Amino acid sequence: MSKIDVNSPKIIEKSNVLKVLSHPIRFSIAVVLHEEGTMNVGAIQERLSLPQSTVSQHISKMRAARIVEAQRDGTRIFYSLLDEDTIKMMECLVPELLAK
Repeated sequence: MSKIDVNSPKIIEKSNVLKVLSHPIRFSIAVVLHEEGTMNVGAIQERLSLPQSTVSQHISKMRAARIVEAQRDGTRIFYSLLDEDTIKMMECLVPELLAK
Protein backbone atom coordinates (compact mmCIF):
# COMPACT_ATOMS: atom_id res chain seq x y z
CA MET A 1 0.00 0.00 0.00
CA SER A 2 1.41 3.40 -0.96
CA LYS A 3 1.68 6.28 1.47
CA ILE A 4 -0.20 9.53 1.05
CA ASP A 5 1.53 12.84 1.69
CA VAL A 6 -1.10 14.75 3.67
CA ASN A 7 0.77 17.98 2.93
CA SER A 8 0.91 17.53 -0.82
CA PRO A 9 -0.33 20.49 -2.87
CA LYS A 10 -3.03 18.31 -4.47
CA ILE A 11 -4.42 17.15 -1.10
CA ILE A 12 -4.41 20.70 0.24
CA GLU A 13 -6.09 22.05 -2.91
CA LYS A 14 -8.89 19.48 -2.85
CA SER A 15 -9.49 19.80 0.88
CA ASN A 16 -9.78 23.59 0.47
CA VAL A 17 -12.45 23.09 -2.21
CA LEU A 18 -14.36 20.84 0.19
CA LYS A 19 -14.06 23.45 2.96
CA VAL A 20 -15.45 26.19 0.75
CA LEU A 21 -18.33 24.04 -0.48
CA SER A 22 -19.19 22.82 3.02
CA HIS A 23 -21.21 26.00 3.62
CA PRO A 24 -24.89 25.46 2.66
CA ILE A 25 -25.16 28.72 0.70
CA ARG A 26 -22.00 28.08 -1.32
CA PHE A 27 -23.05 24.49 -1.93
CA SER A 28 -26.45 25.74 -3.13
CA ILE A 29 -24.76 28.24 -5.44
CA ALA A 30 -22.71 25.38 -6.91
CA VAL A 31 -25.87 23.31 -7.41
CA VAL A 32 -27.62 26.21 -9.20
CA LEU A 33 -24.60 26.93 -11.40
CA HIS A 34 -24.33 23.27 -12.28
CA GLU A 35 -28.00 23.22 -13.28
CA GLU A 36 -28.00 26.47 -15.24
CA GLY A 37 -24.43 26.67 -16.50
CA THR A 38 -23.87 30.42 -16.34
CA MET A 39 -25.71 33.00 -14.23
CA ASN A 40 -25.26 36.49 -12.84
CA VAL A 41 -25.57 37.32 -9.15
CA GLY A 42 -29.10 38.67 -9.58
CA ALA A 43 -30.34 35.42 -11.10
CA ILE A 44 -28.60 33.35 -8.43
CA GLN A 45 -30.02 35.45 -5.59
CA GLU A 46 -33.51 35.23 -7.07
CA ARG A 47 -33.24 31.46 -7.43
CA LEU A 48 -32.04 31.04 -3.83
CA SER A 49 -34.18 33.81 -2.29
CA LEU A 50 -31.13 35.44 -0.71
CA PRO A 51 -29.95 39.06 -0.57
CA GLN A 52 -27.64 40.12 -3.40
CA SER A 53 -24.90 41.06 -0.93
CA THR A 54 -24.97 37.58 0.61
CA VAL A 55 -24.63 35.88 -2.77
CA SER A 56 -21.81 38.25 -3.77
CA GLN A 57 -19.86 37.51 -0.58
CA HIS A 58 -20.13 33.77 -1.08
CA ILE A 59 -19.30 33.99 -4.81
CA SER A 60 -16.17 35.91 -3.84
CA LYS A 61 -15.01 33.04 -1.62
CA MET A 62 -15.78 30.56 -4.38
CA ARG A 63 -13.76 32.60 -6.88
CA ALA A 64 -10.82 32.76 -4.49
CA ALA A 65 -10.89 28.95 -4.25
CA ARG A 66 -11.10 28.72 -8.07
CA ILE A 67 -14.43 26.89 -7.91
CA VAL A 68 -16.19 29.45 -10.10
CA GLU A 69 -15.01 31.75 -12.84
CA ALA A 70 -16.33 35.15 -13.85
CA GLN A 71 -16.98 36.47 -17.33
CA ARG A 72 -17.92 40.09 -17.92
CA ASP A 73 -20.59 41.07 -20.43
CA GLY A 74 -20.81 44.85 -20.41
CA THR A 75 -21.71 45.87 -16.88
CA ARG A 76 -22.85 42.40 -15.83
CA ILE A 77 -20.68 39.57 -14.58
CA PHE A 78 -21.67 35.98 -15.20
CA TYR A 79 -20.43 33.06 -13.12
CA SER A 80 -19.98 29.40 -13.96
CA LEU A 81 -18.36 26.41 -12.33
CA LEU A 82 -14.68 26.18 -13.17
CA ASP A 83 -13.49 23.20 -11.16
CA GLU A 84 -14.11 19.82 -12.85
CA ASP A 85 -13.95 17.99 -9.52
CA THR A 86 -16.71 20.23 -8.18
CA ILE A 87 -18.85 19.42 -11.20
CA LYS A 88 -18.29 15.69 -10.64
CA MET A 89 -19.09 16.08 -6.96
CA MET A 90 -22.36 17.84 -7.75
CA GLU A 91 -23.33 14.96 -10.01
CA CYS A 92 -22.55 12.40 -7.28
CA LEU A 93 -23.94 14.11 -4.20
CA VAL A 94 -27.17 15.64 -5.35
CA PRO A 95 -28.53 13.81 -8.39
CA GLU A 96 -32.13 14.42 -7.32
CA LEU A 97 -31.51 18.19 -7.30
CA LEU A 98 -29.83 18.08 -10.71
CA ALA A 99 -32.41 15.91 -12.45
CA LYS A 100 -34.34 17.94 -14.98
